[in-house]
Amino acid sequence: MPRLGEAPWRGAPLGAPMAPTCRCCGLGLEEGVADFGLAPMASGPVPADAALPFHPLRLLVCSDCRLVQQPGCIPQAPPPQSPPPWREEAFAAEAIAGLRLDGWTPVAEIGPGAMLPAFARRGIPTLRQDAQGFGIGEARRLRAEGLEPVLLLVPDAMAEVAALHDLVAGIREWLAPGGIAVLEMPSLQRLMEGRRINLVRHGRLSWFTLATAEMVLAQHGLVIFDVARTGREGGGLRLLARHAEDRFKPLTSTIEALRREETAAGLGAAAAYRDFARQLVEAKCALLDFLVGAQRGGRHVVGIGVPDGAATLLTWCGVGPELLAFTVDDDPRHEGMVLPGTSIPIRPPSALVAARPDYVLVLSAVSRAELASGLPDIRAWGGRYVVPLPTIDIF
Repeated sequence: MPRLGEAPWRGAPLGAPMAPTCRCCGLGLEEGVADFGLAPMASGPVPADAALPFHPLRLLVCSDCRLVQQPGCIPQAPPPQSPPPWREEAFAAEAIAGLRLDGWTPVAEIGPGAMLPAFARRGIPTLRQDAQGFGIGEARRLRAEGLEPVLLLVPDAMAEVAALHDLVAGIREWLAPGGIAVLEMPSLQRLMEGRRINLVRHGRLSWFTLATAEMVLAQHGLVIFDVARTGREGGGLRLLARHAEDRFKPLTSTIEALRREETAAGLGAAAAYRDFARQLVEAKCALLDFLVGAQRGGRHVVGIGVPDGAATLLTWCGVGPELLAFTVDDDPRHEGMVLPGTSIPIRPPSALVAARPDYVLVLSAVSRAELASGLPDIRAWGGRYVVPLPTIDIF
């Protein structure tokens, strides 16, 4: 009778798990950018006793097309309680004049519908489609009903849907001949430059450069002819796209300028993403060094703001009420709630004056001018603001 270990195992060897594939070009994803561990599946403040699910949150980059993305079919986080609107009444007025829109030329949005009221108030018919589930099949059904928007607004869908190509094929199919698609998405370049850990969250699946957006759209007969930066959430891209056969909308000079800028930033090479991964760790260590140092020095630190991505930053850094006593927000619906994954309480702005903290950690993407105009003057008691990213800035 053979002893254990004398007979070799004859079963079929277990294969290595299949690598996730890029949702842009289909190549296997093997190059990591950041691993934030388990992050809460929530997009805003939650009740203190809420039982939250957690899910791994990590970013990979495609070694071919350089799309940075969360891999696989990541479960979707609940939608934000108050989706950030496109606060641009002027944009609606300009679009109506430029495209000569009237009561017979509908405007559509694939998303929450935040921009449509600005058009409806001006007598333009509007349509809204949910981003999740929209694709070529739904677009063909809408066209069969005679619904073809001359202006198609796509504020977040390219960053939030898993079936990227089905979405873009649907945009191409639904857009009326001669129409314009306006697509907004988070800027990968701005994410990397600002080390914006607080903008990474469940439900946001892809981060684009102009080059990767052009690649996806070109495969479906769409051409980006103009681009603009937006200040939304610390930096985004607004792309204007047309059908490839529409020759009446030439490429603007901003397209080539942004291409050169992305090339100069090295976004087409692996080194930039390795540097970014290292910089994220440095940012984490710097925030912890500051908070731990303040704690040991007897300094009192509170936060301001409750953005969706604050949970990613604070959970990854392991920050709880012991280092950040509470954060303030002026929305009365948030009072008594906590930041997901951290149990950090949310209190009204009056708590800031009552506590008289030494430092106020700025969690939202706001400017110094906005801080000075919208809040009590913390310098009255010697308080100072702290901006954690891209580096610790105390003022």
